[in-house]
Amino acid sequence: MGGEEELDWAAMLRFDQERSAIEGRRHDATAAGLRGDAAARSRYLEEVAQLEMLPRLWEFGVRLTVEEYQDAVRVRSWMIHEQRMAADRASRRPWPPGEHPDRHIRYYWSRDGRLLYVTTARDDGRFVANHGFLTPEWAERLRREIPLLADLVTRYETNQEAGRGHEGISAPFDVPLLGDAVPEPLRLWRERVEGELRRRAAEQAASRDPEGGPRPRPDAVPPGR
Repeated sequence: MGGEEELDWAAMLRFDQERSAIEGRRHDATAAGLRGDAAARSRYLEEVAQLEMLPRLWEFGVRLTVEEYQDAVRVRSWMIHEQRMAADRASRRPWPPGEHPDRHIRYYWSRDGRLLYVTTARDDGRFVANHGFLTPEWAERLRREIPLLADLVTRYETNQEAGRGHEGISAPFDVPLLGDAVPEPLRLWRERVEGELRRRAAEQAASRDPEGGPRPRPDAVPPGR
């Protein structure tokens, strides 16, 4: 018994999203208001509104796979990263050399709403892309799963072999996070993941009898026989 697939990924996502992210920002907004920092309070409330654009995947009543959980975490991580970058730009605070938040991490959206997250492994310079080391097998899987970013994955393979990090690689197109306007790739991602969970929820409901219990299998042996 045990293993990743037996964990309640939906419950974990709910805790991460509601308690760690959204409630944390609300607490920051309250604290900013108490100290009279109206600008900071407004920014934190805007971040709350942005985080509430994320789908509440635990409300569909179906179990999430580890891949679905990781995908949702990547999207939230992208949003928090963009919020941090916006706050840095607004404060005009210079970052010490080597400490800028964009030094190791990159996020790339495809136009059909799929997200590629790439970071350098600090010890040896290898890349981690969407929770996997960028091996030839993993790179091929990423090209299949995100075909619109296949060339980008290949460029990262080339850079990894040459030890060049993120050098010379840029996002195919900009995905601004402005106010509470939902960026198009985020909207498409949300539609896709919610559609899949609705489909599974419908299948789950159809597999139960009118009283809510599971339907007997056609080949099941009746009790007492």
